[in-house]
Amino acid sequence: MLTQGTAAGRRLLFFLLLPLFMTAGGADAGLPGPRFVGQIANVTVTAGRNAVLTCTVEHLRGYKVAWVQVETQTILTIHTSVITRNPRVGLSHEGHTVYRLHLKDVTEDDRGYYMCQINTDPMINQKGFLQVVVPPDIEDTAWTGDLVVREGTNVSLECKARGYPPPVVTWRREDPHDPTHHSVKVLEGQTLTIGKVSRLHMGAYLCVASNGIQPSVSKRIQLKVQFPPMLWIPNQLEGARMGTTALLECNTEAFPRSINYWTNYRGEMIAATGTKYDTMTKEESYKTYMRLVIHNLTKEDFNTYRCIAKNSLGETDGSIKLYEIEPRSPTEDSTESSVSNGDAGEGGEVGQEDEEGLENHTSREDMERNYTTQRRGRTRGKQTPSKKTGRDSQSMDSASGRDSVPPYDHSFTYESGATTLLPPHPVFCAVVVYVVIEGRL
Repeated sequence: MLTQGTAAGRRLLFFLLLPLFMTAGGADAGLPGPRFVGQIANVTVTAGRNAVLTCTVEHLRGYKVAWVQVETQTILTIHTSVITRNPRVGLSHEGHTVYRLHLKDVTEDDRGYYMCQINTDPMINQKGFLQVVVPPDIEDTAWTGDLVVREGTNVSLECKARGYPPPVVTWRREDPHDPTHHSVKVLEGQTLTIGKVSRLHMGAYLCVASNGIQPSVSKRIQLKVQFPPMLWIPNQLEGARMGTTALLECNTEAFPRSINYWTNYRGEMIAATGTKYDTMTKEESYKTYMRLVIHNLTKEDFNTYRCIAKNSLGETDGSIKLYEIEPRSPTEDSTESSVSNGDAGEGGEVGQEDEEGLENHTSREDMERNYTTQRRGRTRGKQTPSKKTGRDSQSMDSASGRDSVPPYDHSFTYESGATTLLPPHPVFCAVVVYVVIEGRL
């Protein structure tokens, strides 16, 4: 603040100096008296910077100009001299028309009205306002800092700021891409209260203070929520075959971060050996993902395994049963392979024979009589190999290897447009001859 002694002393000094302002006005009788040109512009400046107030006059002649701080009634300058002892106050002028008051490194105490006055009788003056703004600042004494609380309690985060104009304090979650969608929205106020805090509220909160004066300031509070371990198991029953590899999974949550490990059915801790067991963990915030890989499974490996999580608040565990899947028998594998291969081969051959039969056999009566076996157009039984199809290779059953020809084989082929019965039989020969004759008639 610009001060000089007590208020009474300042007023006395002003009146003692007043005669110095006065000049003989008789010689200037009839001439226009001094007056102000325009108004003193109000000035806004940030604390710590310099400010300049300008007063412009005309027709001053022998009169004097002085600068006075209105609130304290402190005389700062008279004409071309600085009166106050404040080293931050300065004066510059251009002839007898422009008088500038300089204030260096202004503070909030410098805020207020400043008066430029001319010692006429009566005295004339005009005022200008100096506004000093202060960027926001967060008070350390009111800063909560990092907080560690138990889950389920109520928590209040404090953030007080000062500045001019008074700053607005807002809160927001620092991680806006929180996948849980439990991020606190932007809230206004010096205190942020969260009722029954949970692990989903754990994270960083940002207190931002702003008042339009740059720069805005912010501070971070790390909220940590303590709770005992809990876990869940995606699959409590896992199956695998002997000699293969098994993967067991277990997921835990805890804060403080828990100690996590696996045990076998004897309760012994499983250590990663690189050949038999591999253990892997992935940590993300208060979550831990556990993996146990068991290589080259033996009979002893098919048992119960436990995943265990411990911290200072408690412990928990879960079990996973690993059972053996019976291996496939060689007969099942061979049969399945034969069926898949045979279906593909027979399908192509049957399709070809069906196409030949449909082209060469047009008798409606033949279509109505059941002369075919399980697959139409496929020859079964012993016969002379056909130059076109080689049917004798199909006389053996693929699965048993035994002759599967029935006592009376009704199978036939279509070749060169004629019907050939294999093997010949008196009864069936007559039937076929009749069919041929009827067809030709």
